[in-house]
Amino acid sequence: MATQWTAGTTSGQVLTAATLNTIGAVWETWTPALTASVANPNLGATGTSVGRYARINKTIFGNATFVFNGAGIAAGTGFYFCSLPLTAQGAGLTVGSLIAIDVSSFASTAQLCQTDTVNRLIGVGTGGGGLVATLQATTYAWAAGDFIRYNFCYEAA
Repeated sequence: MATQWTAGTTSGQVLTAATLNTIGAVWETWTPALTASVANPNLGATGTSVGRYARINKTIFGNATFVFNGAGIAAGTGFYFCSLPLTAQGAGLTVGSLIAIDVSSFASTAQLCQTDTVNRLIGVGTGGGGLVATLQATTYAWAAGDFIRYNFCYEAA
């Protein structure tokens, strides 16, 4: 987990430019899970799931990328969810964006993200004057090289 900055300071210490330059922890890695509301997708034998995040106080910044590749790619069924690196403080907050790309047709979708009650990110599109369903397994015929990328920011619990 990303740590809070202390820089070894003590009460009353004068901060120097060198000390201030140490502000911020190194970004952490985590393996995000791509799941679905009915049956989970399979990224394929050589598909990848990569995530990075940083924590500043209770604010979490990060990204997650899922790349479909190799044998066994399966879309799953239902709406897609992406796990978070740390538990969010609440549900229903707009916290980021996602893009999904079908590289063979250059088709793409971009959506806002929000947390749900089990602290996962979901994509929410707009249409018909309101919010519509999240990115679904039926959005594309997922194949090698296709990907989903989330960027997010939220308050940790």
